[in-house]
Amino acid sequence: LESSLLTQPWASVCFGESAFIAKACFGDTGYILLISDLSSVWCESADAEAVGQRSKELNKRLTAHVSSFLRRLDNLMSPLLAGRPDSATSFSCHRAAGGLSLRVRSELSGLPFYWDFHCCPAPVETV
Repeated sequence: LESSLLTQPWASVCFGESAFIAKACFGDTGYILLISDLSSVWCESADAEAVGQRSKELNKRLTAHVSSFLRRLDNLMSPLLAGRPDSATSFSCHRAAGGLSLRVRSELSGLPFYWDFHCCPAPVETV
């Protein structure tokens, strides 16, 4: 995923009053997300096991294969990164010491769908 991420363009995104640039790459076995405010860069990389665990914690009423959750996340993030955010999906971010949390709220099959990206400072080699 990291090599695919390099080919993705940076996109300008806003979460509340905060402006960022971001890029992401989603696959069948995980994802990687980079977010920057041009002074710091945060990253989260999650494999299928981490996605499966977090989906159980955040979406107790939804049961699906990990690849389905990854496709859903891709479908939620792609319009945002293309400059066409979906009004039915809300994004919010929270900066904490040493990290950034991006919260996504949407619906899936009529049920609430939640996701939290837990980003930490990106390693220099990733940046």
